[in-house]
Amino acid sequence: MNLSPEDLKLLLQVVNLGAVVWLALSGRNRVTKEALDTKLASFGDRLTAIERDQRHAPTHDDLKRIHSRLDNVCENVSELAGEFKGKGHTLDLMQEYLLKERRT
Repeated sequence: MNLSPEDLKLLLQVVNLGAVVWLALSGRNRVTKEALDTKLASFGDRLTAIERDQRHAPTHDDLKRIHSRLDNVCENVSELAGEFKGKGHTLDLMQEYLLKERRT
């Protein structure tokens, strides 16, 4: 019995398919109702924990208030930066004046 490479490949694919089907059917009976109940109970516990933590999370209104306060802080910092720039320019002029006065 001589098998060509293509026939051998087809035979291996059929054997592989049979093994996969057999494993799927034999493993189907291993899942028990108790295992599923345990898994569902653990998901229920996790969902309860998420809901409990969610109650303490900031709401949309809280985030809106935080955002408006941050906007105010940014405006104030921008104003301070402008004032410091002006004061720095004034100090530069004063230093330049003092340096010129010493030369004369």
